[in-house]
Amino acid sequence: MTKRNILIVIILMTALNGFAQFKISGRVQNFKGVDSLTLNIPFVYGNYHENDIKIAINNNGKFLSKIPISTQQFATLTYKGTMTTLLLSPGKSLSVFIDSTGKLQQFSGTAGEENQLLYEAKLNEAPFFLQGDYNHNSYAQLSAADMQEKVVKPWFKMRDESIRRIQASKISHMDRKLISSEIYYQAYGELNYFTHGIIHGNKELVNEFVSANYDSLKTDPAVFPAGPWYYYFAESYLNYLDDKIFAAYGVTDARSKEPFRNIYHISLDSALALVKQNGGSYIRWYLFKQYFNKKVGEQYLAQNILTVCFNKDISHVKPLMLEFKTNFPNSTYTRILQKKVNELEQISKQNEHLKNINVFADYKKVTSIYEVVNTFRGKVIYLDIWGTWCGPCKRELTYNPRLKQRFKGKDIVFVYLDMDEEEKDSDWKRFIHLNGITGIHLRKSQAEIQKIWEELLPGKKEHLYPSYFIFDKNGKLAQADAKQPSDGDKLYTELEKYL
Repeated sequence: MTKRNILIVIILMTALNGFAQFKISGRVQNFKGVDSLTLNIPFVYGNYHENDIKIAINNNGKFLSKIPISTQQFATLTYKGTMTTLLLSPGKSLSVFIDSTGKLQQFSGTAGEENQLLYEAKLNEAPFFLQGDYNHNSYAQLSAADMQEKVVKPWFKMRDESIRRIQASKISHMDRKLISSEIYYQAYGELNYFTHGIIHGNKELVNEFVSANYDSLKTDPAVFPAGPWYYYFAESYLNYLDDKIFAAYGVTDARSKEPFRNIYHISLDSALALVKQNGGSYIRWYLFKQYFNKKVGEQYLAQNILTVCFNKDISHVKPLMLEFKTNFPNSTYTRILQKKVNELEQISKQNEHLKNINVFADYKKVTSIYEVVNTFRGKVIYLDIWGTWCGPCKRELTYNPRLKQRFKGKDIVFVYLDMDEEEKDSDWKRFIHLNGITGIHLRKSQAEIQKIWEELLPGKKEHLYPSYFIFDKNGKLAQADAKQPSDGDKLYTELEKYL
């Protein structure tokens, strides 16, 4: 073969690899009606519905889809609420049998063996210490030493057995390494959830438990590109660093300032200013880039920019995008990310004149929440106190369309009181329009909102964001600490009492 022919073959192979596919097919047992499976392929990590691919099931319960991919990727297959992690490899195929409950029972095809092993690792099942009622978790009552004996050691033993099973298999060396890495980091990700979701109330216990498991860990991934569980581990490592700072004292305690500077390498006041200006994702990135290598940082920041775009938070995506272009000027992600940012800009312009998004007249002069409430006598008021800088607040806002659809045509008014400083006024207005948040809106600075907090919760010094309140049709505060939008039926029941 001539050099010219060899070159042509190489070019053709490269082109084919660039447009490679992964074929997934199978059958659902006892299938009736119209339905589909969902395959979620993350950009880097995180299960966002924007990355969903719907796979139709025909009348015979069979399905087939060809997924265009250029590199190996982990994905999540969901059917009837059952989630299964899959490993998609370019040019390979996978056939699965799904029983009537949604569980996968058989794996075949050229990608069958690695996915069978991945399934047996049970990455989608809750570990023994996270099963049952979270509010009455017996493991959360243990001392840190007993947690090591009764939670960590048996959990890591299960992890190591899964890894040994992978290493003894006949799948490729790189597949063994990649799947083993996911199992390894998943173990820490689940411990992080146990720490901050179950035993979070005892700061000293949290710090002792986390330190025992994280102090000796290295942040470089075992394999790169790394799988999603590595990035969940990375997030948990950031939590570990924060735990080292705030284990004994809160953010407002002066004694936290020195340990904060030791880890973040800036003052706590400077960090809080960055959060107010650029958002929580920015300060997480600021910490991340100090403890993780640059190639990992590129993927982490790219995913976070995309996530902020999904959340339609245009004011906070701009400083992140500037960081990305500065740190990774030649990144292949830049085009994709910039396209998403441009789309946000376009939506923002289109939504500027949306109806039913009403900024309360002379809101800057409002000193009492009852100036707003009394305007709507005869209607129930659901008050949401939030901030554009507050991640949990913005997550709750995504549940508003369902809430408003539930009470469409009813005598209820949705009022949103934002806590942001004066310099964020235009960002706040842009955010509510970009996200199409219908209702009545007003904004107060941190100093100004204190009078309203005192009206709502007299004598209480600590205020949570988000917080929710219900006023009855007579304008009386009927319920403080109301349920949040994500509570669904529980909130709907509360509201219906006053209608």
